Amino acid sequence: MKRKLSIIILFALIATFIIGAIPAAAYESYDTYTYSIDGEPLKSPAAYTPDFTTYDSEKMGLLAGNFWAYGENGKPGYWSGMSMTPKLFTVNYTSEGLTFELNPDGESYSVTGFGNYALIKEVEALLLTLRTASANYPEKEGAVSVNIGVADLTKKEANLTKDNYAATFNAVVAQKVLEAKEASPDKDIQLVIEEGRITNDFTARVGNPSIYLLIPATHVDESVSKEALPVTGIKAEAFNSDEYAIASIHKSVASVLLGANVTTIEDGAFDNCPNTVFYTYSEAVKFGNKALSLAGDMVADDDGNLYIVDRGNNRIVALNKRDFKAIGVIGEYVDEYGREQSLKNPSGMYVTNPNEMVDGSSEIFICDTANKRIVVFSRDFEYLRTIEEPKSALLDSDDFELHSIAVDIYGRIFAISHNCYQGVIVMSGEGDFTGFIGAQKVTVDPIKQLWNKYFTTAEQRENDIKNLSVPFNNITVDYSGFVYVTINFTDAGHLKNQLTAIKQKTSTYSPVKKLNSTGVEIMKRNGFFDPGGEVVLSTAGATPKDLSVIIDVAVGNEGSWSLLDQKRSRIFTYDSNGNLLFAFGDKGDQVGNGENYVAMTYQVVDETYNLVLLDNSATGYKVIVYHPTDYCDTIMSALHNENVHNHSATIDDWQDVLTRNNNFDLAYIGIGKALYNQGKYDEAMKMLSSSYETEYYAKAFSEVRKSFISVWMIPLIIVAIVALVFFFKFLGWAKKKNKATSLKVGRKSYGEEMLYVFHLIFHPFDGFWDLKHEKRGSVRAASTILGITIVAFFYQAIGQGYMFNPRGDYSTVFLQVIAVLVPVLLWVVSNWCLTTLFDGEGSLKDIYIATCYSLAPLPVFVIISTVLTNVFTVTEGSMVTLLVTIGYIWVGLLLFFGMSVTHDYSMGKNFITTLGTIVAMCVIMFIAILFSSLVIKMVTFLVAIFTELFGRL
Repeated sequence: MKRKLSIIILFALIATFIIGAIPAAAYESYDTYTYSIDGEPLKSPAAYTPDFTTYDSEKMGLLAGNFWAYGENGKPGYWSGMSMTPKLFTVNYTSEGLTFELNPDGESYSVTGFGNYALIKEVEALLLTLRTASANYPEKEGAVSVNIGVADLTKKEANLTKDNYAATFNAVVAQKVLEAKEASPDKDIQLVIEEGRITNDFTARVGNPSIYLLIPATHVDESVSKEALPVTGIKAEAFNSDEYAIASIHKSVASVLLGANVTTIEDGAFDNCPNTVFYTYSEAVKFGNKALSLAGDMVADDDGNLYIVDRGNNRIVALNKRDFKAIGVIGEYVDEYGREQSLKNPSGMYVTNPNEMVDGSSEIFICDTANKRIVVFSRDFEYLRTIEEPKSALLDSDDFELHSIAVDIYGRIFAISHNCYQGVIVMSGEGDFTGFIGAQKVTVDPIKQLWNKYFTTAEQRENDIKNLSVPFNNITVDYSGFVYVTINFTDAGHLKNQLTAIKQKTSTYSPVKKLNSTGVEIMKRNGFFDPGGEVVLSTAGATPKDLSVIIDVAVGNEGSWSLLDQKRSRIFTYDSNGNLLFAFGDKGDQVGNGENYVAMTYQVVDETYNLVLLDNSATGYKVIVYHPTDYCDTIMSALHNENVHNHSATIDDWQDVLTRNNNFDLAYIGIGKALYNQGKYDEAMKMLSSSYETEYYAKAFSEVRKSFISVWMIPLIIVAIVALVFFFKFLGWAKKKNKATSLKVGRKSYGEEMLYVFHLIFHPFDGFWDLKHEKRGSVRAASTILGITIVAFFYQAIGQGYMFNPRGDYSTVFLQVIAVLVPVLLWVVSNWCLTTLFDGEGSLKDIYIATCYSLAPLPVFVIISTVLTNVFTVTEGSMVTLLVTIGYIWVGLLLFFGMSVTHDYSMGKNFITTLGTIVAMCVIMFIAILFSSLVIKMVTFLVAIFTELFGRL
């Protein structure tokens, strides 16, 4: 018994473990969807797959304390070191030789030596001396050159040390400049300094050793000539084998880079590198042992390195592109005047891409929010310049509390402020204010305006809440220089407008806009709904609970771009035409979900667009990396081929997408467009009709129609002429028959009553007179006309062409009977009730006959317009609308004149009676609805009573 119980408990534990592991392992197929035309989400394959590993402050190395100062592509003329990452092992250098102590918990792969941190500061001071002297004697045409190198310094001072090196240099400069001026008093002096050699000599004199770079296969870059092979140990002959690529970084400073799979290092492995010293950790030069705090923005540069705005610690943290280890911080700096400065409450930043910038620049722009300025650094974290708050009558001091920034390809700066209601602040690259663009529309309450104007005092109006636009909350630019801005509405009125924008695809209250440099909204909104996050089609109205809270926008590849919905921790990705490609994400703490996303960016690594999100989780800030799946790559390949007009490849890619997701409408549209561009118009129409696409369907249909007309033009012209001749001949014949019938005494035949329509519609006054007094019409003929009208509207409901009814909506005969019969009967009854009180001479029968005869032109126009929808395109749809409008106007005029003649009213009295009839129709409808509602409630009550009684019995 005990054994069985133990087995049951064991299996229960295993089952619990498996079930608990399923959510984390099933993320690839989790909550990825697009939208159908009715707003329903459609499941689709996973577009992105997240790393199982999330990167918090500890994994970033911000807490471990085993980092050196960052020096990649460092100070010009001094060093070019590698990034410093956590130690895999400890290297000790003693008089007895090298010893190695493996750190089992080590997770990274490099150990770097820069001599020591104090030396770096000494070299920086020396470089400042050299460059200051050079700036005092710049290059000029025709100037006398004064060259200064290491030999000049050694001649001046035989015992050079770090303490007298700068002074010796200044003395040599002064002496050689004086000699040059004496020799050429009429010429300018330009100073040429051998900066690299002088700094090399300086570092050698203060004891900096020579180090070489050892790179394993997984980290070989273009600068290394030999390809390495991964191994699990470093042998003594490693430097002389093909297992590693060896490159000299610099004579005075370099690195030793070791793979994470290295577990052993033989004694003497680096003995063939004389004077080599390794440094692994120094308390003096770590990144502050501070976790991320109040992080608010995140961007990536063109190399794939990440930058996080660590607002709580007043700094910017830079992370390596592959392992997200901290490689540097920007916090304190020295400005161009030698003053020590520091960032204060930075909120946003932007890194320019040299491959996109017109001038090829690559700089880091930081919103130094509390200091009300923008600080610019180089990609090597060197301070470049400060852009102070610009002076302008249009810009208040409070307007410059910037929290997001972007720079276009021409160097123009676009910034968003917490307190700026005029839109996006635009500045030149030098910081000159040029204006505002893209201000959000203000909703004005006309009743409140009238009240304030006539019923409030000037003091009350001054203290009233200002009717201001809503500021934007984030901004970015794409590779073409267009600006994307996002906005988060909270006011109830704005939210209702946003709901309307989602359904009607209008830009005014959309939470995201795309602006050109002048502020004009240019976003394409061709999808089923406005590209603004979650689609909410609630009839009860919008609330903050329903709509997305958009806080960030990021530009991806092939014109795609993504929105971040903080409310649901969901990412929505669209193409350049506003079509939703996919949406994924959810709230939660399992892998792939976000607890509280605060920022998003695309990171390009090896031409792969990873999506990186910054999450403010319960345990602190962490970075979540999403990698594109094959499904996503196929979609992007299709968009690429579409952009470069490679139509055959586009069709192949979209077909591949459909094999994975046959509900993806954009794939049908993409295939249809490609087929259209290949001249396969019939096939294109078939594909486009599968996705409710009308624009390209109309283009393909136009080509098919053009081809058809070119073949059948002459027969069509002949048919049209014959039809017109027949029509006018018929009207002439009908006129003669009606004239002959007017002389006939006695009851008219059914055919004569129907034929009389062609006289009445062209001659309403005498037509309606004879209709009533000469008995030219009847109830049977009137009912026939009413039936024809019902049939015409039924044909309109089922016979419209695809372009005018892409969803294939249709109606039943019963609904069309209700839609036509109810208004007609309401009009007849209401008019009879009203005219009975106002001396109308028409009976209920007269009103019914006149009303139905008035409908006679409408079926003709409805049928013709419906036929034309199968021939015309949407752009020609105004002709269809015009025909139906003419039909309704004609019917309205006939009905008005018919009632006037039937009741023998003057025009004025008939006009008043017509308005009264419309009001009476509304009253009857209200009473009918009220009565039916009461009847339904009574029936429901009685059914409930009987159900209860029978249940108890």
